[in-house]
Amino acid sequence: MSFNIQLTLFYDLQYFIQTSPLHRKYYLIFKALDDSDLQKFNTGIGRNGYPKHTFLRAFIVKQLEGIKSVPKLIEFLQNHPIIANFCGFDHNKPLPDDSQFYRFLKKIKNSTLKNIVYSRNKKLIEKNIINLDIFIMDSKPILASTKENNPKNPRRNTTNKNKKPKRNPEATLSYFSYQLSSKDNSKQFFFFWGFRTHVIISKEGIPLVEKTMPNNASEVQVAKSLIQELKNIYHFKNKVIFIGDKGYDEKDLYDFIVKKMKAKAYIPLNKRNTKQDKRFSEKGIPLCQANLEMAFNGMVKEKKRTRKKFRCPLKVNKKLKEKFPQGCPVNNPKFFEGKQYGCTSYLDVTNDARANVPRESEHFKQTYKLRTEIERYFSRLGDREFEYTKHYNFKSIENQMTIAHLSLVLVAYVAAIFLENPQKIRSFSTFTLNLSENEIDKIKEILAA
Repeated sequence: MSFNIQLTLFYDLQYFIQTSPLHRKYYLIFKALDDSDLQKFNTGIGRNGYPKHTFLRAFIVKQLEGIKSVPKLIEFLQNHPIIANFCGFDHNKPLPDDSQFYRFLKKIKNSTLKNIVYSRNKKLIEKNIINLDIFIMDSKPILASTKENNPKNPRRNTTNKNKKPKRNPEATLSYFSYQLSSKDNSKQFFFFWGFRTHVIISKEGIPLVEKTMPNNASEVQVAKSLIQELKNIYHFKNKVIFIGDKGYDEKDLYDFIVKKMKAKAYIPLNKRNTKQDKRFSEKGIPLCQANLEMAFNGMVKEKKRTRKKFRCPLKVNKKLKEKFPQGCPVNNPKFFEGKQYGCTSYLDVTNDARANVPRESEHFKQTYKLRTEIERYFSRLGDREFEYTKHYNFKSIENQMTIAHLSLVLVAYVAAIFLENPQKIRSFSTFTLNLSENEIDKIKEILAA
């Protein structure tokens, strides 16, 4: 692990690490950053300049401090010479101009950055900080730097997908969100030019694999490639669970997860992908003669087929039964006569991975609640609704997002392994504040090493 700070005459390293949370944060993060695989200098004609790891560390500072542009990053480093020195810049020389930062982001191999993510995650897996039993997948919009995304631009193009923004030829047009009209409650749809960052995180909120793609790339196809990458790198076992929202509700993805990966897909039904049938509710649950959602009553496995069993909801749900004190609203004889078991219904789900998902079970409902972890993760990554890039080159945008994900991996690594406090793995802005005596002792050990 290459992390060497050349002590300068104008500050005492140990003093600043022990007294300043800001300096302590970046000292520990860069200590956790294994950038030994980075080529030391640019090759070719001209001066060597600064090593590549210097710019990588600077971009990590940019991400964690929420700095929006490279000129603002340079200004921040000028105002924080100790952090600039931590990155590897010489305080006796001026900082490089912004062109060198842009060049690094454009030229560095994305696979090199991803390998750093994988190496840190594997250490977290070894320490049982990351559990490979439940994975959560989703994507987040990245708005391209173009006037076409400016809502104040009356001539912006949000309809013609073939008319590309001049400076963003790889940006694509796709759906962003909608809002209900206050006049007639109709849906008003919004579109944007840009990209999406796709990611699979662990249930602890740590990114495992990620990929940045044009905005119109199929979420299902990207998910399949990420799941395969996840398998190749981390070698998860059978019967793990993949959680995704309705956007992943496609038969092709269910078959891939269940039949090829030998895993489980916990994805809710999307009404657009479900055939309309008067006998079923919007959730895909059978309705009884009284138009009530029937209660899931387990799986029935027979020799040549598997069926889901549903039973009269008034016989199962006590709260619902209280609303109908007279019993079945349509006086179904099965409710009152014989064993009074109530009516039943079955759904044949033989060899249908999508239909076999136990959406009606309590386990599915409780497990699916973990999906909110990825929303919190995206909030930590940047602006809640979307990411924003000021770069025009796709490779620069791709690397920008990989460094963003790497930054949060490093926070988790420092909190869990250096400070031995796994509760702080998601506290990216406060994990070096209010340290316990044990955490202070751990930092002293690192400084003494």
